[in-house]
Amino acid sequence: MKAVLYNGDGQHETQGVLINTSGQVHFTCLLRETSQAQIRDRLLCPRIGEGCIGFAPGERFVVRYGARYQQVDLAVAPTLLGELIGEDFDQVSEAIAQGFLMRASRPGNRTIAAATRLAQRIQQPDPLLLHAAALEYLGWLLHGLSPDERNPRTPLRERRCLLAARDRLLSNLSEAPTIAELAQDTGLNQLKLKQGFKALFGTSIYALFQQHRMDRARQLLRQHSVTETALMLGYSNISHFSAAFRKQFGVLPSETRRHYLGNTGAN
Repeated sequence: MKAVLYNGDGQHETQGVLINTSGQVHFTCLLRETSQAQIRDRLLCPRIGEGCIGFAPGERFVVRYGARYQQVDLAVAPTLLGELIGEDFDQVSEAIAQGFLMRASRPGNRTIAAATRLAQRIQQPDPLLLHAAALEYLGWLLHGLSPDERNPRTPLRERRCLLAARDRLLSNLSEAPTIAELAQDTGLNQLKLKQGFKALFGTSIYALFQQHRMDRARQLLRQHSVTETALMLGYSNISHFSAAFRKQFGVLPSETRRHYLGNTGAN
């Protein structure tokens, strides 16, 4: 069992393609900013405090991390995991045996607190306290699995419709289509669309749209003012844009703009 804390460099986003060479089950939790990974036909965009339980040896990941992102990762060998969690291992054992597991664990105050404690213990290691923090963290991520997430079954046709809905959703980041429009375009009813989005992409329709919208905002702020950026992304109220940006990244867009200007030496 190994716990690692990953951090961005504070200045640049990280993008790349990774091949997973690990044969362990990974329990990750996003603590700050943004993290995104595409694996097979799944797009993982966790919210802060949202966990992910993954086992994907040999799989290809297309990843993107924010400059200030922070994520804790606990890696556990499948055999040891079975010994540690007993009957709870039934939640994930079938997927592990088949060689691919990717489950979202819903965020909660206790999960965030456990992940934060584990991050602190990683930075100030004490073997006994680190082990205790790792077990607590492991327990809360498993507790966060909902019945649907333990046994996902999305038919192939429905999965294709959901991928088409995602492409339609993100085609224009200045204006989100309504759920009724997405349902009509893809041939899924609204309930299946909402439930399927959560199961396949690990987030709600609007949350995914906002994540990509704010990612685009951060890119635009390199070349445009806060007002220009807000207008380009469909905001008529600048304060609403600033609030959405701060909710996503923890800083105001004006601070991000000043940071970019400072790095380029502009006045």
